[in-house]
Order: sequence, then structure tokens, then C-alpha cells
Amino acid sequence: MEKKILFFDIDGTLLTDEKKVLPSTKAALKQLQANGHEVAIATGRNYTMAKTVIDELELQNYIVCNGAAGFFHNELVYENVLDPTEFERMLQLADKEGHQVVYETPFKLRRRSEAISIRIKTAMEAVGFGVPKWDDEFYKEHKMSQALIFYREEEKDIYENGQFPKLKFVRWHDTGVDVLPRDGSKASTILAFSEDQGFKREDIIAFGDGLNDLEMISQVGVGVAMGNALESIKLRADKVTANNNEDGIAIALKEMGLI
Repeated sequence: MEKKILFFDIDGTLLTDEKKVLPSTKAALKQLQANGHEVAIATGRNYTMAKTVIDELELQNYIVCNGAAGFFHNELVYENVLDPTEFERMLQLADKEGHQVVYETPFKLRRRSEAISIRIKTAMEAVGFGVPKWDDEFYKEHKMSQALIFYREEEKDIYENGQFPKLKFVRWHDTGVDVLPRDGSKASTILAFSEDQGFKREDIIAFGDGLNDLEMISQVGVGVAMGNALESIKLRADKVTANNNEDGIAIALKEMGLI
């Protein structure tokens, strides 16, 4: 069998609803590596937020911040950051509308507003984290890999009607939205990352469940949707497996003959 490279989302894919890695998932990934395949994480989290999973699974390959940074064998090999001028304009609008923002680099998160709204608190807790530290000037001293902004679906026209042509907005929670470079995504980084390491598109496999996984699932060689995935993800996937609480990853890998 040709050597494959496999990418796994974290929340709703590698992790159960209780934010645990199933024993079957851990064993399956170890067997994949023993069989000579490359295993990677592709997540909306930054490295700091993903580190516990990376360490638990003993992985050396990871794409973080929805594709803004890619690490192969623990070395940064790809980076794509937010346009600073456009991001500044978005911040001014967010301040005017009272929408809180979190700044993100691959290794740090900081919040813009000193006050803590229920929206930011609820969204961050949903992915198992508290509210980041306050540092309103953080974005002036660092390149932004991505940002988080907190508004509801009914407020999306404030930002998502072409006001920011160099930015892309991807919802991940009822109140939380990722802010990415317009050309940034897990998919674009996965394809560039994999090609640089000598993999053909047909040898790339991706597992996911959420809207920020849609592009990668539809553009790689084999896209696998978890049983708990949104219906729109399942419709674009090549394969649908059991859910994240029911050994979905191990089942799919066995059915594909990879373990």
C-alpha cells in the first residue's frame, strides 16, 4: 500500500464529547504510524490549546489555527497570517458593535477587551478552555495567525457581506467565529503541506465534523465525516463513519484497510 498522510480534527473527531481520546483511537493512530503512515492534527485551535492532545498522542505533525501554521516533524514549515490593515479595520468595527475579540498566534491567545462577556466565556468553555488573558495591544506586537470574534448568526451581515475582502469568517460555536485570511483554510494548508512532503492528493485522508472541516474533507483524496458531523459535511464526504463517542476513527481506518 502507498504511504498515506492522515489529518484529524480535534474537537468532535479525535475527542469525545467529554473531551477525551478513546482508547480505540489512540491504538489506531499508533498502528497507523507503525504501518508507515504519517499522522497529523488539523485543528482550529492554536498549538497551546492543542498541545495536550498532541502530547497524549505523541504526534510530530500538526496544522493549527485553521491552517495558519503547519508543523512537520515539529518544525514550522508553513505560515499564513491575517492582513494587518484589514484586521485593524475589523477591530474598530467590533469595538463599535460591542463584539469581543481574541487574538491568536500559534502559541498564544489574548483577549482585546478587559471585560468578559457571557458569549466569550460560553464559547471558550465549549472547547475546554477558560477566557484568555487581557492584552489589548497584543496584535500590534505579533503577527496574527487568526482571531476569534464573538457574535451570533443573526449578526453575521455586520462582517460577512464583503466588508473585509481579505478576511474569511467561519463559525464554530453559537457565539464564536474564526477570523482567517481569505485564502486560508485547513484544506489549502493540508494540500501545500502534503505536496511539500511528497504526497499526492490521492494519498491524503482527512477526518472531521465541523464547518471548518468542510473544505479539507471535500478536497483531499478521501474525506471522512464523523457520525456526529453536520449534514452538510456528510454530504461532501467520501465516507461517513461512527460518531466521536463510538470508535468512529478506528472503525473507518479498519474498513479502509489502513490498520
